[in-house]
Amino acid sequence: MDFLLVGLLLWGLLAVAVILLAAGLWKKSWKAMLGSGLAFVPPTLLIALGDSGPLFKLTLLVPVAVLAAAFYMKKRSMYFI
Repeated sequence: MDFLLVGLLLWGLLAVAVILLAAGLWKKSWKAMLGSGLAFVPPTLLIALGDSGPLFKLTLLVPVAVLAAAFYMKKRSMYFI
């Protein structure tokens, strides 16, 4: 039962991350992008730290890219205030 709950938690985090990413891109909200990047971290860490191979380490680029986009959006929005 524990494995099922962990799986549901990770898939739930991925679903929330994708929804927040879409909302952040649509509304240009850096807060939604930040939440999306943080929600992407646990599932991608588990994938990257597995024994599968070096290509799975590239999954760590997804939250880094989303967090970088959130940082860029925040810095860009500060200039227009």
